Amino acid sequence: MQGEFALIAAGDREAFEALFRLHYRPLCGFAMGYLKDADRAEDLVQDLFFRLWLDRTKLNITTSVKAYLFAAVRNRCLNAVKAGARVRALNEEADDRLEEVERSEDEHAERIARVQAAIEALPTERRKVFKLSRYEGLKYHEIAERLGISVKTVENQMGSALKSLRTELRDLVPLLPWLFWLTEGGG
Repeated sequence: MQGEFALIAAGDREAFEALFRLHYRPLCGFAMGYLKDADRAEDLVQDLFFRLWLDRTKLNITTSVKAYLFAAVRNRCLNAVKAGARVRALNEEADDRLEEVERSEDEHAERIARVQAAIEALPTERRKVFKLSRYEGLKYHEIAERLGISVKTVENQMGSALKSLRTELRDLVPLLPWLFWLTEGGG
C-alpha cells in the first residue's frame, strides 16, 4: 500500500480531510468533462470519497493516490454515462410504445365507429333483427315473436344484414365477430 494512503487506512481523519481538500475540486472538474453537469459531477466525487473512507481498510492502492482517484472518477463517469444512455434508450422505447398504443386505440375506436355506422345504415327492419340477434342474444323464433314476423323473414333479414355488413366492412371481415361483441358493450 502506498505510504500516502497508509494513514487514511489506519483511520486518520485529518489525513483523509487533507486528501479531500487537495483533490476534490480537480476531481469535480475532471468529472464535469464527462458528465456536463456540475451537480452530478460533485455527487459522483463526494460518493467516491465516501466509499473511499468506508472501504479504506480493504483498499490496496498500488499507484499514487492521485492516479487512483482520477481513474476511479473516470470509471464512475463512464458508468454514469452508460447508465444515462440506457435510461434514455428505455425512455425512447417507452415513448415509442405509448405512441403505438395510442395509434392502436385510435384505430380500434375508428373500427368500432365504422361497425356501428354500418349497422345503423341498415334498413330499419333489418337493423332491428340484427340488434335483437347480436346484442340481445335472441333466437330467430324469439325475434319473430317479438316483431310479429315469420321465422323465415327473420332468417332472410339476418342473412341480408350480414351480407351488407360484410360488403361494407370487407377490410374488417376477420375482425367482425370481435367488433360486434365490442359494439354491444362487451369491451
